[in-house]
Amino acid sequence: MIHAEAELVHELRLSIKKIRAFHKLAEELCPSGMDEHIHIKNRVGRLFRIAGQLRDTQVQIHLLVMFEQQTGLEYPEFSKWLLKREKKRIKRFGRKPQHLLSQATSDTSLKGFGDWLALASDETILTGADKVLTGLCSSARELTAGSINERDLHLIRTLTKQVKYILNIMRHSYPDFKFTEISVDSLHKIEISAGNWHDNLVRIELLERCMEKLRTKDDSDMFQYQKLFNSCKAELNIAYSETCRIVKNELLPGENN
Repeated sequence: MIHAEAELVHELRLSIKKIRAFHKLAEELCPSGMDEHIHIKNRVGRLFRIAGQLRDTQVQIHLLVMFEQQTGLEYPEFSKWLLKREKKRIKRFGRKPQHLLSQATSDTSLKGFGDWLALASDETILTGADKVLTGLCSSARELTAGSINERDLHLIRTLTKQVKYILNIMRHSYPDFKFTEISVDSLHKIEISAGNWHDNLVRIELLERCMEKLRTKDDSDMFQYQKLFNSCKAELNIAYSETCRIVKNELLPGENN
């Protein structure tokens, strides 16, 4: 049941990311005054954040179970802390969002938005998509050009995911649509590596929070957790270096060969 719920949370976040990517494209295509993308942000922003916290926690529960099975070691305090955090996030997840737009306002905006897109020419859509994708890639490359810090890597991860989602949207509607600035294979490599780095980063952040509140029976328990922390930190550093290398290779191939 836990795995099923985790998958549903993952699918929800993925759907919201795709909606946001679509509205990134729509911002370019639609005339000024069509501000449905703002409505979307208001309606799903809090839900997206809480779902992200819940998703991260559920991933860490799964990774901890796998780690314990592989090593034969157990970290019951961390496991209980994660499960408690998961329950709190599930409770928040179920709360009704506040300050939403009225249904009538939302319906009117959606109708106008849909009507305009239905009348847009293929040339307008194709040109607009190319402009948006080029802009996203340029932003990602600017962040990649120098030394990449954690904030940069988070932004690069978001930007390249938006490129991927918009490409999927365009190729679904226009199978012959081509965008040559970055390949699907490159986007996939960045996504996998950056996702691994993100999971390692979250593990360190949550483990550190847990250790701050840890009340163990003796020093040996704390030593065990400190040893785990050091091991996780080493893995994070490796994941960070590898992700930066892949990002530079895939976004700036001519400059890193």
